[in-house]
Amino acid sequence: MMKSFCSFALAALSLATIANAQMNELCTICAKGVDMLEARKNAPICKDLPFRTNGMFATDYDCKDIQLEAYQVGCCPAPPFNHCEYCADGSDSNPDGIVPNGQFVDGQSCFDYSYQNQGFIGMFEDGTCEDTFLQRAGHYCGCPDQVQECTLCPDGFPPGNPGKGDDWVTGSNCRGIEFLFSLFKEDECESFPLDVGADLAIFCGCGGLNQELIEKHAETFQCELCRNNGFVTDMDRVYTSKGLSDGLSEGGFTKTCGQADEFARDIIKTPYGCNNNDYFGLAREVCCSNGNSGGAGRVVSRLVLFLAGLLVVAFV
Repeated sequence: MMKSFCSFALAALSLATIANAQMNELCTICAKGVDMLEARKNAPICKDLPFRTNGMFATDYDCKDIQLEAYQVGCCPAPPFNHCEYCADGSDSNPDGIVPNGQFVDGQSCFDYSYQNQGFIGMFEDGTCEDTFLQRAGHYCGCPDQVQECTLCPDGFPPGNPGKGDDWVTGSNCRGIEFLFSLFKEDECESFPLDVGADLAIFCGCGGLNQELIEKHAETFQCELCRNNGFVTDMDRVYTSKGLSDGLSEGGFTKTCGQADEFARDIIKTPYGCNNNDYFGLAREVCCSNGNSGGAGRVVSRLVLFLAGLLVVAFV
């Protein structure tokens, strides 16, 4: 009897010691204490992070926020899973709900998506759960008072070409673009096409488009792939290898010079989009008779950076 009691007491003491050690474990930059990504650890934004964790423990909420930010800005390979929740008010979510995140035709369960790195991407703000894809997707997982405020297509239906790949603005297929739009707030839904300078609803074959407005806009502005009297030398030439045209992403789409020319003419709606080298830099260098003539300086859009490779193929 005494021997059993002693064994139980020792086990309880061991568990208490482990729990106490975990409570006192110092905060690390990357979740679970893994190393920073080798290619990024000397980047200024990554080098500044250690100073912000001084005096913090691994269990501190602020520590988890910093680890989340460290992942979102590209310093760490993975986020702190279980830090962010679907429901903004802390309610339990439905683990069996479906998140149509674009990686799989039938989507993923809310449980599975909560362990996907992409769920912890920050839409516009880093270091806060409130702006992650995960919490913005709460309306798919039964969260109270969280509703979808935006759709890609004006008629509210899925796009006509869900598998069509955008290699210029988002690096995603239209199924992924539809998911992205479903996470926008109402004001973001209106501003996003202007921010990126492209009408992706046209590209994805959406219903409910205002053709009269589209034609009227084309009379006032139309982007040209080849500027300053240049021309496309070979419409059938494949100019992409992998990912976005500037090589930011992996596993992208094969595109021809003719497709880039069509995208510039029909989908791009602002001078910003037309002059953005992230969209057309490589296409102009390879496809145009006068190269990248008259181009603006390299523009690294934050949206391009975090959407690079987003939702293109099924991978974890």
